[in-house]
Amino acid sequence: MIDRIKFYIDDVDLDDIEKRLSLYPAGIAKDESVRYAVKYKNLDIVYVNKRLQITGSLHKFIKGNNYSIFTYEEAKEALFVLSEYIGISLERFIVSSIELGVNIQMEKNIERYLMILHSYKAHPFIYMSPMKGTSKLKGRKCHLAEYTIKFYDKTFEVIKSTGLSKDRRGEIPENLLRYEIQLSRKQLKNRGFMNVTGKNLLSHLHYIRFKRLMNSIFSKISFDDITINYSEMLENDVKRYIFAKSERYDLYLQYLKEKKGEKEYRKEKRRTNELFKRVALFSKGEFQSELESKFKIAMSKI
Repeated sequence: MIDRIKFYIDDVDLDDIEKRLSLYPAGIAKDESVRYAVKYKNLDIVYVNKRLQITGSLHKFIKGNNYSIFTYEEAKEALFVLSEYIGISLERFIVSSIELGVNIQMEKNIERYLMILHSYKAHPFIYMSPMKGTSKLKGRKCHLAEYTIKFYDKTFEVIKSTGLSKDRRGEIPENLLRYEIQLSRKQLKNRGFMNVTGKNLLSHLHYIRFKRLMNSIFSKISFDDITINYSEMLENDVKRYIFAKSERYDLYLQYLKEKKGEKEYRKEKRRTNELFKRVALFSKGEFQSELESKFKIAMSKI
């Protein structure tokens, strides 16, 4: 579940770690202090002005990849190994940002599932920029003040980022969808995760709360699945629902707000939210149903 993470450790003496970590001078910081750095496996380790920073994927650090299943016990192992290598206790590892994620094995091409993502709490999912050197759709994201939500084609991302040759691409599972949440230290505090350190990441309670957060966010995502069965809906509701899910709907809301006033704008938003709740009672589309089912399976394994 825990993937990319960023720690910092303050009040570290260079003499205590320079030789052991094989740090080397790597430039000058903004305060004109010498910047030291080293790469350990996939982790970037930087030392500046008595602060040691460690950035990278714990999943990849301990397993050599981040497309497989990554359990709570494996995350603990990664933390213990990292602490032993650095030579500093985990209670001093302060988490400044964290990514929580799960890989979901799907049946069909990942683009089909990316296309049905509509919004989260009325915030739309937007397309992520294609990876360099390709025009292929990479994923979609929803950026909020509390966190950033991402869904993307993990199979494609692994192949492109590692540069695997065609004869080795069979090593990577096909149709792997990545669901990911990014949180900064401030965002963690806003969600009730106070003073997160490497030590309290070992707590099973933290892991349960992380899983609960991922489940809660996923459950509030609104989908736009073209395979949904509209046969039991009123015709006018179908028309309004399709329009509300379209890219032009935001322009209509903007028109109401600017030309008709805040009252009419809020009235329309309430009507639409009520419509979405009614539609949720009907049969779900093929892709949404599969995604929700496969998500539960993936979460049960981590």
